[in-house]
Amino acid sequence: MHQTCCPQYTIRCHALDFLPNKTHKKVLKKMSKFLAKGDVTKGLTGESTMDMNTLPDFLPVQDHPCPDLHDPNISTKEGLQEPFEAFTSNQATKTFFGSESEVKKKKMPRPGVGLDPARPLCRKAKVMRRERKRQKLLQSQPDGLKDEPCFTTIPSVAATASNSTSACTLQTGQQYPDSTDYAALSSTRHPIASVSTTQTLYPQAAVRQSKLLEEFISDQGGPDARHHLEVRLVPSSFENPAFESSFEQSAALFAKYQMAIHKDTASECSHKQFTRFLCDSPLEEEHRADGPNEGYGSFHEQFWLDGKLLAVGVLDILPRCLSSVYLYYDPDYGNLSLGVYSALREIALTKRMHHEAPDIRHFYIGYYIHSCPKMRYKAQYRPSDLLCPESYHWVKVEHCLPLLDKAKYSRLNPDLSVGDDDCPVSLDHVMVLYKRCAMPYCIYQQRRVHSKDEAEVREYASFVGRRCAGRMLLYRH
Repeated sequence: MHQTCCPQYTIRCHALDFLPNKTHKKVLKKMSKFLAKGDVTKGLTGESTMDMNTLPDFLPVQDHPCPDLHDPNISTKEGLQEPFEAFTSNQATKTFFGSESEVKKKKMPRPGVGLDPARPLCRKAKVMRRERKRQKLLQSQPDGLKDEPCFTTIPSVAATASNSTSACTLQTGQQYPDSTDYAALSSTRHPIASVSTTQTLYPQAAVRQSKLLEEFISDQGGPDARHHLEVRLVPSSFENPAFESSFEQSAALFAKYQMAIHKDTASECSHKQFTRFLCDSPLEEEHRADGPNEGYGSFHEQFWLDGKLLAVGVLDILPRCLSSVYLYYDPDYGNLSLGVYSALREIALTKRMHHEAPDIRHFYIGYYIHSCPKMRYKAQYRPSDLLCPESYHWVKVEHCLPLLDKAKYSRLNPDLSVGDDDCPVSLDHVMVLYKRCAMPYCIYQQRRVHSKDEAEVREYASFVGRRCAGRMLLYRH
């Protein structure tokens, strides 16, 4: 990895502890709005791309004469004061505010026109949402707590928990209406006020946080929705009827995506290339009693919009994780941020499979390339870890990003004494296949005295590790 131009770090997300951020919620709400009303807004947050056509709308820079500073007549502060004042009083006013006739005093609106100064200003929508949330939380409290203000201060909660106000370290005037903020602050700044106190005051807050992602995904617009979205998880095998019947549509969508997004030619995204790239898999489908209902193996998660194939996510369901391989979608619906939406659906799928197979706990998002701006979005699915390329230990992504900002390749584990636990120390246990016979590498060397592949075998063993080197067979000829 230290030799490549773009080091690739394995990244995984703790699906069970995942909470969507503001951007993720916007994507989920956008999809819900599209399904309910059929509206597709441009961009994720309303930003527009700046191009050359918008440049004339900016304030033009005007050239103003500058006196020669070497002129002996201009040697004092007073000599420069007059032209500066002339410019600031006349040119600047006209440049930024127009002519003097355009600069007018504010006039009070006529009765019945404009805002009524006697009435209070309208409150923002987010303020009203917070107020409604506080009212709901207050109504859900036991009778003994309904008289308490929903706007609770940290010191008062800490005093209730410990029957003492001497341990309070925060200022009395600080108020935290949201239970999540309180839980974070109480656990880091105030050791006495605990999360259990938060659950006492807000008994439904913790449950709501854990169901937030599922609530967004389940919002499909109701029975009167303009569009219907159906998600199917089918094994990527031609022996499966659902996969075989949708193969032509899936291959056509793949070609459309590759040519529009990645500028591939028609020959580069043919049926043969599609099959080799995303259909043929070394994983065999397997069903276990203690595994997920769908079983293990390679799958295609198909998103059908009103009977039309919208997007396909290629997944590997493994005994301990769900791994995202690839995604292709209809470019005509690019404004729906289908890449983010499908990743959130896959995280929810991981959480659902955890209830069926408890060992499935993580969602793998492929490789993280810090030097590629298009790949940095993967670090936004928190909490997540990066795999250290030297110690092969997982490190929180928050600790890795500052290191990668300084150098594209870096050891992520700060403990230099920690090494690779699975690093092979000897080649004697590396298994090879020679003349249709499995044997240790040391026996192979005895049969082929003049073999000069020790460096190659050592590199292979360092890649696969000690355990896999003893289970796999390296072909020799």
